[in-house]
Amino acid sequence: MKKLQLLGVCTAAALAVSVCGSAMAAQKYTMRVAYYFPTSHPAHITLELLKANVEKETNGVLEIQLFPNSQLGNEETFIDSIKRGIVQMAVSGGLIKKDEPMLALVEPPFVFETWKQVKAAYTGPIGQKIAGDYTKKTGVMIVGYSVNGFRQVSSSFPLESMDDLKKMKIRVPTNEIYVKMFEAFGANTVMMPMGEVYTALETKVVDGQDNPYSTVKAAGWWEVQKYILQSRHMFVANPWLVNKKFYDGLPPDVQKIFMDNVAKAIEHNWEISEKDDVAAKEFMRSNGIKVIVPSPEMRQEMKDSLKDFYEWYYEYVPGSREIIAEMEALPR
Repeated sequence: MKKLQLLGVCTAAALAVSVCGSAMAAQKYTMRVAYYFPTSHPAHITLELLKANVEKETNGVLEIQLFPNSQLGNEETFIDSIKRGIVQMAVSGGLIKKDEPMLALVEPPFVFETWKQVKAAYTGPIGQKIAGDYTKKTGVMIVGYSVNGFRQVSSSFPLESMDDLKKMKIRVPTNEIYVKMFEAFGANTVMMPMGEVYTALETKVVDGQDNPYSTVKAAGWWEVQKYILQSRHMFVANPWLVNKKFYDGLPPDVQKIFMDNVAKAIEHNWEISEKDDVAAKEFMRSNGIKVIVPSPEMRQEMKDSLKDFYEWYYEYVPGSREIIAEMEALPR
């Protein structure tokens, strides 16, 4: 009888452990992801893939909620929100340089020529190097870099010379690097969040803006512009940010699943983004947008006009001169 009682106690204890273990495993986590890209952009498509794979492989333990189109505020707002843990993940642009100046190097002007070169920069050691002390300063991890792309200049009138650029009133992000770059080109700048650009172009508050083909298409700006100068004056990479306190609170197996799928998603993003760049350009051409390829002389003039800009930039971003040299030396 005692043996039976003991067996019953042990069985009950084992069942309790099993139930407790199951309860712990069933704890749910929610990751809110903020970004400014529209839903047809490769960045959003990539995040949908991440969401589907992570939720499937964790059996729903980690739920990923996507908030495209600046639904949770503009870039400055969600950069602040992720530091405070209001959102747990974000895809940002260069404004995170306010906390770590080295991260201005996600968008250096006239450094890259090919997709091969930029991918080597941001998916390799240079990408790790430019993260600097961002996590230590903010409590936010950089888990990788996806693609924004090579920026072009859209406009309401043709841009065929530097004199044409000097006539232009151009929307730029709320980022002094863009202001100084376009002022060096001779243009007049108007800082403006992404969500206000369509109306500003439509009402002629500004003559144009600069962004990659994929963004111009996804945001619908091609509907209110007539020309695109294929200047490729800057490549922009987008840091993927994750709140470290939230990440550290995930079970180890969930952490692994998440990070494995981040790596896969970013690799996928680089593949589809290069293809979408070509497709978006052809889409706009077929819809009446005139694509202007600058002459070699004009493009060289644009580069040459940045001499003073870069003297400022090298002081503004300490250590950038050496890293830009590394970027330029990468195979093309």
